[in-house]
Amino acid sequence: QGHVPHFLYRFFVGCFYQPLDSIEEYYGEKVAFYFAWLQHCSFHLMYLSVMGLVVFICQLTSGNWDHPLRVWFSILVMIWSFVVMVTWRRRSNQLAYHWGTLDYQEEEVARPDFKGTEYHVCPVTNTYVPYYPPWKRWLKMCISIPLTIGFAIVTLLMILILYGNRDVMLANYFASGDDHTFQFSFSTDVIGRTAPILSVELNKDHLHDPNFWAIIIGFPTVLGLALPLLNFLVRRISLWLNEIENHRTEAEHRTHYIIKVFAFRFVCYFAALYYYSFIGVGAADPQATEHGILRVASTLFTYITIAHWWNIFLGVFFPLSLNRWRVY
Repeated sequence: QGHVPHFLYRFFVGCFYQPLDSIEEYYGEKVAFYFAWLQHCSFHLMYLSVMGLVVFICQLTSGNWDHPLRVWFSILVMIWSFVVMVTWRRRSNQLAYHWGTLDYQEEEVARPDFKGTEYHVCPVTNTYVPYYPPWKRWLKMCISIPLTIGFAIVTLLMILILYGNRDVMLANYFASGDDHTFQFSFSTDVIGRTAPILSVELNKDHLHDPNFWAIIIGFPTVLGLALPLLNFLVRRISLWLNEIENHRTEAEHRTHYIIKVFAFRFVCYFAALYYYSFIGVGAADPQATEHGILRVASTLFTYITIAHWWNIFLGVFFPLSLNRWRVY
């Protein structure tokens, strides 16, 4: 066995220099390209995160969220996104040529789990192949599509209720008087209220208050801990619905699975952005947008840190610990 690098070396250095050739030889090109994209994106995000941290520190120290550096940082993000896609196209072509998969097209065959109700003669091989009528698949999709949309809508309402209660709690905490009690409301009446958002100013006293950040980050943390569990449930339901739809090829099966899972993840990770954006537009007040930006940034920070680490723990360390306990 070879020497295993230290954990700190793997954490800070290994994520940018992965053994892509070994991954390609063992797992195939598709998995290797996934890790290559993670390596490429992580390497470029390192520069952008440092610049974004500098801008955020300037905003906190000055107490002005609309800092002049934010405009230049936005321009930098646009240039950065263009550079990332151009360099990735060059990097992916280089890896595809190195692995011998440039301009490669895979011939699709029927999935082993595909069940045909009829048999038709294939004009190419002149043999009988299983056939499943499209109208039967569409009939089953009329059941799976409403279920997927309904689950996404229910999740969206739960997330918006959580965001609305966070705004109300901040307003109650900084309200005049000593009464800072808060009662969680499960009603949809808390959604879309601009008064609690505008009542809390983003001044130095509030930004330097630990309780302010505890409320701002606490609610997304709870949501970030619950989302991986809901995501696991959605994946299992999506796979079950895909098996019912009985897709013929692996590409069709994977495409419909991605659509079902993406609908849920889009709602989870972009709800805060659209929620506070539409509140600012509806209120026609620049302060509503400015206050919403801080809430969106804190939610995004929670998702890429606490929720991401929790997801890794549930997907890697928890099964590993469970397996070791069973072996013991």
